[in-house]
Amino acid sequence: MRTSRFKFLNIPGKIYVEIVRNIPGLFWLLFFYFMFPQLLPEAMCDALNRYSYYSVVAGILGLTIDNSAYVSDIVRTGLLAIPRGQIEAAVSTGLNRFQQIRYIILPQAFRMIMPPLGTRMIHNFKNSSLCMAIAAPELTWATQQVESITFRGLEVTFLATVFYVGLSLLMAFLLIRLEIWLKIDITSANKMRI
Repeated sequence: MRTSRFKFLNIPGKIYVEIVRNIPGLFWLLFFYFMFPQLLPEAMCDALNRYSYYSVVAGILGLTIDNSAYVSDIVRTGLLAIPRGQIEAAVSTGLNRFQQIRYIILPQAFRMIMPPLGTRMIHNFKNSSLCMAIAAPELTWATQQVESITFRGLEVTFLATVFYVGLSLLMAFLLIRLEIWLKIDITSANKMRI
């Protein structure tokens, strides 16, 4: 919507992104857990309150809304970074709009958005620990539960930290490998032309 030249699409997109990006992620978790059911009809509210995994659903909804504004900005920036000459070349070769998007715009945009999108994915994984605030069963919540039973807080917290660090580093390593795999070697491409 934010890349549209039509104001009736562009302005709501800008408003959404600015509002969501300026509200803490914890608010969205609390909103979907406590307030969202109250906005629904009474029968639906009662059904959600009886659903034993609603805290997980609220966590997914909250983290999704929190990240949607950031991801939309990353995608918008990637689309706008494509040189205008690329699109003009696609038009001049007779590609229709769908073919332009499929063969020219999206492959180039995907390469540009991979690094910031990967960083956002790792950030979202770490933010899943905020779901503890709504008693969603996740690692930090489980750590607290084990600590309250065994009174071994230091050991359990250390293991949770090792898990978060290990999985974050693994995700970062895989993203770096993907970025290396997606890069085009300009020097060998130039040698092939000669």
